[in-house]
Amino acid sequence: MLYTSLKAVAAVTALSAAASIGMYLVACQRARALRRTNPSLTVYPVLIAPSSLLNLLNLIPNWMKIRFPKDWTFDGKYDKFNETKDGVFAICTVSQTSVQIANPELSREVMVNRYKEFLKPIHVYGLLDVYGKNIVTVEGDEWRRHRKIAAPTFSEQNNALVHESSIQIANQMFAAWEKNGITATDGTQSYRVNTSDDMMEFALSVISSAAFGIDIPWHTEADNSEFRQGHQISFKQSLEIVVNRLQYWIITPKFLFLFPIKYLQDTKQGFDEFGKYLDQIIDDAEDSASNEKPKNLLQMLAKATLAEKSPESRLSKSELKGNSFVFIFAGHETTAGVLQFALTLLALHPEKQQKLNNEIRQVLGEETTPEYKDIAKLKYVQSIMNETMRMFPPVTGIPKYTATQTLTLGPYVFPPKTFININTAGLHYNPSAWGGDSFEFKPERFMVSDAPSRSGFAPFSEGPRGCVGKKFAQVEFMTLLTLISLNYTWKLPEDVDAAHVLDATQVITLKPKTPVELIFTRR
Repeated sequence: MLYTSLKAVAAVTALSAAASIGMYLVACQRARALRRTNPSLTVYPVLIAPSSLLNLLNLIPNWMKIRFPKDWTFDGKYDKFNETKDGVFAICTVSQTSVQIANPELSREVMVNRYKEFLKPIHVYGLLDVYGKNIVTVEGDEWRRHRKIAAPTFSEQNNALVHESSIQIANQMFAAWEKNGITATDGTQSYRVNTSDDMMEFALSVISSAAFGIDIPWHTEADNSEFRQGHQISFKQSLEIVVNRLQYWIITPKFLFLFPIKYLQDTKQGFDEFGKYLDQIIDDAEDSASNEKPKNLLQMLAKATLAEKSPESRLSKSELKGNSFVFIFAGHETTAGVLQFALTLLALHPEKQQKLNNEIRQVLGEETTPEYKDIAKLKYVQSIMNETMRMFPPVTGIPKYTATQTLTLGPYVFPPKTFININTAGLHYNPSAWGGDSFEFKPERFMVSDAPSRSGFAPFSEGPRGCVGKKFAQVEFMTLLTLISLNYTWKLPEDVDAAHVLDATQVITLKPKTPVELIFTRR
């Protein structure tokens, strides 16, 4: 019996080894074919793709050294590109070729000048059709239809709402901090804050208020949000489940959510309930669109789609839900992550923190709250946001696709079905774009007049397919950082390891590897 079992194990092991060798040889063959047409291109054949779920979920044992481990794009930054001629290399697996680009000029060519040729690989984005098609998951004429309606809703009117919501929610957050203060001998008040949790909650609350018109209470307050008829959990509870469990919902086969396991059942309930809430919010928005001034992003979206004369040009209810969901997906973790990194960087650089406060005081004078018109004047606040996103890009890659065409890019020729990835981490640390001090936190580099137009900077992507919510995120970030600087100074606690406080990982977006706590002191 034992002998038979050992034979079976040996057979399976041999078969797996043979299959792995065969797959690697196919990858090598694909790499050789690419080198023949691109002799100057650095090409790596690999057995395990960087995008493999085995890799992304850390299921590969540590003893198995692979060329592109999880988080390689951010951890390595420009390292892999140092081995290339011009900031471009390719990765070949058994089934696909992925070209990594950290070259500023070629990146701009892909994103801006030839966006109609280098398409978005929408078959990869289908997982984000949780509630319906949306501006992120469509291409061509469908994308233009979505963008025509969605982009104008991110208007100055909506930006002013974001500013107003950010102030309201920031004050709730500050009140919660000050319930647990520590008084020093000189009478100053300090507060130890888990900024990872609070920035996530802040960003979620801003989206709920500005996008859906629903104010949700801070976690220290009772959840009195409305339970609408037919709902089992509140809007806040359903929204928190959607944002906190999204990655599990995306990768888990849906039949598993029918199993009698509480976590799975709660997750399904949260997503189902949030879909029902979206239905009701959209119905309300459509009912009020003709006779009321829109008061949130979803009302603006509903009004814009009803204004289309041709029914074929309008967004369906499913598409309105899909876009509502993707606004949360794109705007929550990204902004929260940038806020966390920015606060930590400023805690490590008190001289930058003081410079920030000096500018705010110069612009606002004795005012304690910035008005919306003040935000555009706060150049150093904007520079801090830009420099934080340069060093910690919310997404470390912007995927494109050659689709059915053979396309040239600079000196290279790429066959159909080639993935083109704008490697933002590599791009943002490319010494040809940023010089030899790219690892230094230096917001001043964005104070020069041509900085925002640098082709080596793409945290929101660039060109027509750039993020429509860019200004939403900027107003939210700048309003909160201004309010924090007006009221507090902050530093790392003595028991926090400064050498690792900025360690980052990427699940869907880039965020701190471990929760970050900071000490805030009243000015």
